[in-house]
Amino acid sequence: MTDKLTHKERIERLLSGLEIDRPPVSAWKHFYENEQSAEGLAKEMLGFQKKYDWDFMKINPRACYYVENWGTNYEYCGSPDKKPILKTVAVKSSIDWLKIQTLDPQSGSYGEQLKAVDLIKSGLDNKLDFVQTVFSPLSVAADLTGSDEAFIKLMQTGENLEAALEKITDTLEKYVEKLLQIGVTGIFFATTEWATRDNITEEQYLQYGRPYDLRVLKKAGRAKFNVLHVCKKNNILPLFKDYPVDIISWNKYEPGNLDFSQADKIFSQAFLGGIDHINTLLNGQPEDVALQVKDAISDADGHPLILAPGCTIKIGTKDDNLQVLRNSI
Repeated sequence: MTDKLTHKERIERLLSGLEIDRPPVSAWKHFYENEQSAEGLAKEMLGFQKKYDWDFMKINPRACYYVENWGTNYEYCGSPDKKPILKTVAVKSSIDWLKIQTLDPQSGSYGEQLKAVDLIKSGLDNKLDFVQTVFSPLSVAADLTGSDEAFIKLMQTGENLEAALEKITDTLEKYVEKLLQIGVTGIFFATTEWATRDNITEEQYLQYGRPYDLRVLKKAGRAKFNVLHVCKKNNILPLFKDYPVDIISWNKYEPGNLDFSQADKIFSQAFLGGIDHINTLLNGQPEDVALQVKDAISDADGHPLILAPGCTIKIGTKDDNLQVLRNSI
């Protein structure tokens, strides 16, 4: 079908329950070689948008920016296929949680991200909705320890963890305020590894995740729309059914996760996803991607849907497959 709406109109009408000309579509990836500066990230994000003409932009910064100001250090490889390498961690024992203090979001890596967002806003010239990725406070806390295993041990004792979560949440609240002042459409709020039964129980999430999540999302509440991204297999997606967001994102193809028809019975929010970035988008043929687009639309069965990968597309994903994702709708 020929496009009749602008990108922004298409998203707005979808979220309002109005008829649209075609399903919106988007995707996002890392540019490891250029993510360590505001200028580099902005250039890559704008170039990726120009190439594929997505219906909205999910800014995809380096994942480690959240913890760098607290003393977790990384080495940048300068290679497009290698993520930053962890060198030192800020939290090695429960006593180290007490060192975590509220940060000024206008300085260090957070300030760098604010600059990148401002550059991206200028480059988009108000023609596209764009959201900045914000990890949940629990995810940030985990990254301060350097590994899932280390954080699970510290979470099991719980000693001083909530004191650190309080400071992390304070920082993210202030950061989100600055993002909204710049003019982001909203935030892409990601739980990373910390909403899967492989790492955490629902009881633990209700104690260490939910209260802090809701504070950050409350700060983002005046945004045009916000996205909740629940990562990984065996996720606890139903636990988020009353989160104040407009769009829910997850990979329905990973083991233990709901498909769209199941999620439709739980969520009224629009779905973002439907495309398997781990297998089909990375290793499949263009015709496989086109077929999966049709399957996603069929599975959603009228539920508001923005077609997208289940998470960040893998390095090495073929351009032909991305082009088919963009054009098959």
